[in-house]
Amino acid sequence: MDTIDIYYYIRDTLACLGVLIGIGGAVFLFVKKKTLPAILSLVGFLFLAVEPILDLVIWQWLSYQEAFDYEPLTTAYACISGPAMFLGAAFIALAFFLAFREPKLAPPPPPDDLPPAI
Repeated sequence: MDTIDIYYYIRDTLACLGVLIGIGGAVFLFVKKKTLPAILSLVGFLFLAVEPILDLVIWQWLSYQEAFDYEPLTTAYACISGPAMFLGAAFIALAFFLAFREPKLAPPPPPDDLPPAI
């Protein structure tokens, strides 16, 4: 194994660890009864998990085979991982915004002992 392969494995391991921590945060939001931010963050972190999984499958497993054609897999990797990372970041940002916004409260009703208006 080359030294460069070790760095790729470390990068993918850290990315997967970040995704697992994010999924744990989504579960925490479910426990706190914040359903919409929890669903959005869960979907966002699953989108972010696509890139390290594709990187592992394409560049670490398939590229070491004898008959490996780089052209279609490079294009597929770029066309799948780019939008997946963008959508993941967008979903996480939206979940973060929705999780920490203040809920709008209705104004309290007037007390019953007020004199009638003239």
